Amino acid sequence: MIRFENVCKSYGSFQVLKNCSADIGRGEVVVVCGPSGSGKSTLIKCVNALEGFDSGQIFVDGTPVRDPATSLPRLRARAGMVFQGFELFHHMTVLENIMLAQRVVLDRSAEDARARSLKLLKRVGLAHHAMKYPVNLSGGQQQRVAIARALSMDPVVMLFDEPTSALDPEMVAEVLAVMTELAQAGMTMMCVTHEMAFARQVATRILFVDQGEIIDDMPSADFFSGQCSDRARNFLERIL
Repeated sequence: MIRFENVCKSYGSFQVLKNCSADIGRGEVVVVCGPSGSGKSTLIKCVNALEGFDSGQIFVDGTPVRDPATSLPRLRARAGMVFQGFELFHHMTVLENIMLAQRVVLDRSAEDARARSLKLLKRVGLAHHAMKYPVNLSGGQQQRVAIARALSMDPVVMLFDEPTSALDPEMVAEVLAVMTELAQAGMTMMCVTHEMAFARQVATRILFVDQGEIIDDMPSADFFSGQCSDRARNFLERIL
């Protein structure tokens, strides 16, 4: 579903991604972890071209990201993204936030977009909040709205960039529960996170990134049993 082929990216003279290659199969849940500043968020943002890259290629369900003929709005619909910040429109209700992209990008009717949005709000446990504004919701609730918004576009993959990092500890569990349900339902997922308990429980594979390179790419059971690199083991010892 996602293929990285020798992806490189630099900011001026600083190379943030160095020949990154990996394959993520349909239905896999891949957690990307590593120290701060290692290139994790840049890597995941390259998948739907929120960040450009200098060389190499990324394919999403066969679609080449770095191709002038690729429609970026359509690509971003197929690769749903959930950010650290919730990125909701505060002048719109929860329901309007979820309906907007369906209407603009997918050309859905208002009736169909509304029905799809309400169904997804029920899925994430927020059906009774449809007419509220984001300011009236907790951080965990806003992040669940953001997940519902991404799902409303019928993506083939879901990308999560540290989705719980801006939340108070008591709100983390409710967001991780929604992500776990998505994983169990077979959604292909790529998630940058420091939530190692979630990674151990849900991830099928771990990509450990350090200084712009994918150092480890292995099943999560092998990673957490200590079969990873010395660098990754040192990382785990500090955060577990």
